[in-house]
Amino acid sequence: MRRALSILLFAGLLRGQHLTDTEASELIEKARRVALNYTASLPDFLCTEMVHRFQDPRGDNRWQRLDILTVRLSYSGTSEDYKLMAIDGKPTVLDYMNTGGPTSKGEFGTLLLYLFHPKMEAAFHWKGWTTIQKRRTAVFEYKVDKAHTQFHVSYGGLTEGPNHILAPYYGEVAVDAESGEILRITQHAVLPVGFPIRESSASVDYSYNDIAGHKYLLPLRAEIIMSAGRYKSRNEVDFKDYRKFQTETTITFDK
Repeated sequence: MRRALSILLFAGLLRGQHLTDTEASELIEKARRVALNYTASLPDFLCTEMVHRFQDPRGDNRWQRLDILTVRLSYSGTSEDYKLMAIDGKPTVLDYMNTGGPTSKGEFGTLLLYLFHPKMEAAFHWKGWTTIQKRRTAVFEYKVDKAHTQFHVSYGGLTEGPNHILAPYYGEVAVDAESGEILRITQHAVLPVGFPIRESSASVDYSYNDIAGHKYLLPLRAEIIMSAGRYKSRNEVDFKDYRKFQTETTITFDK
């Protein structure tokens, strides 16, 4: 029965028709399997994040360049580690999350893992079709409620207290109609009245990159927007220089 449903689903995707509830559920479950296997299938690697930070102090859309952060992201054993290497090309010993400006983590794999994990109980609704990187893509709207969210939002770098919350969120996810691979995801936090941060949103685009001669679907770019009062910030992140490291390689982060 499942094979018959899959064949019907694929035929419907090729025609670009409106998806029935059954077809939409089949495609989401396919995307879930791909997402949950995503981090487990990746090799240990390093990549460079170039974080271009902009600010709009008065909230009037007059954006100013703040700085450029060079961050080394190491991925090993399904965990991510961020190391700030330079600010505007100058070496620094500052911690990545304490640079005196807006920073974020989790755009690499955590966002996908949390969204599709069954414990999050995300609600998906098919929205329509689009084309991304010349691939037929189904767009789904989603919501994760307050009872299940694992999305941390904090003000001032604190990880506990009144300026740190777990926020429900919503957004869209774009799924390749044939493979079930996720090509784009957006996220918008639902923040309580009176919380210092008024807006927290992110979008991530994925594309194929080469690591040690093999192609993997990996983040290509991301954009993170936050606001507190009238102040707005925008981080534009480029992921580049993907490279594999072996378990015997020694990486020294600090002296």
